[in-house]
Amino acid sequence: MKKKQFLLALAVMLTAVASWGQTFNIGGHRAPLDTLNHVWLCSVPQSLFGNDFEAVVSYDESITSLFIEDAEVANGETFVFTGIEGGKQYPVLAMMGDSVYNGSITFTWLPVVELTGNFGRYYSYGSVTVSEPDSAYAEPMFAKLKWRGGTTSGSGTNKHNYHIKFLNEDTVKQNHRFFGLRNDNSWILDAGKIDFLRIRNRINSDLWLDMARKPWYADSVANVRNGSRGQMVEVLLNGEYVGIYNMCEPIDRKQLKLERYELDERNKATIHGVLWKAIKWTRTVSMSDPTEDTGIKTWDGFEIKYPDYDEIHAYHWRSLYNAVWYANSADMNYAMREHMGDYFDLPVMQDYYIFLVSLQALDNESLNIYYAVRDFRDNPRLTMVPWDLDISLGLNYSPSVDLPDMVSPERYPSGWISHLPMADMFEVKSYYKQLLNRYRELRETKLNTDSLVNRFRTAIDELEMSGAASREENRWSGDSDLAGKDLDLSAEMDYVEDWIRRRMAYLDENVFIERLDGDVNGDGEVNIADVNCLIEVILGYTSDGVFHGRAYVNDDYEVNIADVNEVISIILK
Repeated sequence: MKKKQFLLALAVMLTAVASWGQTFNIGGHRAPLDTLNHVWLCSVPQSLFGNDFEAVVSYDESITSLFIEDAEVANGETFVFTGIEGGKQYPVLAMMGDSVYNGSITFTWLPVVELTGNFGRYYSYGSVTVSEPDSAYAEPMFAKLKWRGGTTSGSGTNKHNYHIKFLNEDTVKQNHRFFGLRNDNSWILDAGKIDFLRIRNRINSDLWLDMARKPWYADSVANVRNGSRGQMVEVLLNGEYVGIYNMCEPIDRKQLKLERYELDERNKATIHGVLWKAIKWTRTVSMSDPTEDTGIKTWDGFEIKYPDYDEIHAYHWRSLYNAVWYANSADMNYAMREHMGDYFDLPVMQDYYIFLVSLQALDNESLNIYYAVRDFRDNPRLTMVPWDLDISLGLNYSPSVDLPDMVSPERYPSGWISHLPMADMFEVKSYYKQLLNRYRELRETKLNTDSLVNRFRTAIDELEMSGAASREENRWSGDSDLAGKDLDLSAEMDYVEDWIRRRMAYLDENVFIERLDGDVNGDGEVNIADVNCLIEVILGYTSDGVFHGRAYVNDDYEVNIADVNEVISIILK
């Protein structure tokens, strides 16, 4: 787009904003008009809540006179907003020529994000304004935006996710820093549209960042981040309130500090770092029966996220391909003992397993995982990063689904985690011991039950005290995105707290426990049933789920009559 075209597009957008309603400047803070609810929404520091706010109120010449709480306020005059609190509204009457506009002003301590433009599945130009509570009056920024996600980006969706890419007037990438996070042009707005708590993804992502160990190469590379940071915000789309969102960083090469590709004088690329994402369930993604043939941009459910093939016309699958086939190998348990760490970042995988099981993150067992290699020429080992963590903590796949057994906090992991290599790896005695010790360490810190509950309680309290919770509930309760169900954040928080407390107690008592030597079938007892199970393993008659690392009873990593004798010896003792 040429500069004149850009300026014309931006002028049209800003004119459209003005036509939807006047934006106030209240004490140096932008207050856009939500035309859906006739409310000017102003983001201010949290410290102002519970106090009076004496502020200069400014507006443009389209308003000929303004009354706040029946008191006339001239342009640039000071007004005292008494006793600011979440949800409190200050009545406003604005004279605009011959017309009268009745509305109100309310305050929030969440940032307010305004999107202007017509957006869909493909990028289109628009403007984005981000008003942070502690910052000066915000101005619109040029960007291109599109709906983001798979099933959540359909035309039948009402509350959309967005991918934002900021641009300058020449349509070149323009970096911006928000909320003290990274300075970059690429940002995500996550709607949490099927989450009745609205914050599962954000708080779970923060938990992962707090509890997970860094990728294996972090000691030699500064500022590696294997997760997404973000901030809950309130969003207006073309002047209408569309609720609370998680505005966050994407997972990309820059976060993980992957080595950038090189171009020679002929523009031929030499690839170093690679980033893939599991985008749909297949047997290849689940590492259970992978296909042989890789594609260019995708491989049977995996997608290359970096480098961009359209940019360099080169790709690399070999590191991921080898790891997937290794995990699927017939002698996986023995191989894991010796070489699993050559293919996968074991400490991160260990933390991922504990994280997955603790949250019962049903949509992250095979899908929504990023796999990354820093530089496959130096070391092809894969590290992993979770994404889209809303289907967790007792939430079903869809608001229209009601399967209580599937989301029960007393559900055993083997009932749904069966595909990733770690599921079988941690059946091996030595690896399980490490896993158990790591779980117990985390239970004393980041996975302490009260600490977990307080993470979510604190976030919900912030939404409620800022007034954002009631605005979200009023906007989306009963919507088709929620299958017509009521949205009640407080009630959902009570459900989540009960779920967490039951889940962690269940894991302590039934999952992450000391295992008995000789308990081959995992029923908590050592008896003739374990002998029979071993004989089935030796004869090759085992059904799915029976063959485990527990069959290596005498630790020689071969399953034979010696293991049967060992179990009999344990029974006799």
